[in-house]
Amino acid sequence: MRLFDSFKKHKNEKLIKYLQKRISDKSSLGNIIDAFEDMCNIPVKEDMVLFETGTYSFTGEPMFEFSLVRQFPNGEDEYCQIHVDVLYIPTEDNMIFEQTVWNEDIEENIFDYIKNHRNMIAVRKKHLVK
Repeated sequence: MRLFDSFKKHKNEKLIKYLQKRISDKSSLGNIIDAFEDMCNIPVKEDMVLFETGTYSFTGEPMFEFSLVRQFPNGEDEYCQIHVDVLYIPTEDNMIFEQTVWNEDIEENIFDYIKNHRNMIAVRKKHLVK
């Protein structure tokens, strides 16, 4: 069992380190999405991808959040999630967007959907807060 636990931890760390190498504070939203998509091409059984946008107050103040999540089972009836959350100052343009889409709920490739989605177009050229 310890070997399996070590493998799971190693796999998660590998995926996270991959993202850390590819994403910096200066990365554009397009580059962040490309890095996340490339990370999702690293095989993991039974994974799912979530795309979520909306204005939330998780940080204590309202922020528009553009979120990408990769979820997969950890072998113990629980799930591991790797998040990339991009925060923006809420504006009239982005405050109207709130959506949650899983890759299994749409017919097209989730990353094509994200790159062409109106939420992406609305925030593509905006300044990232975090």
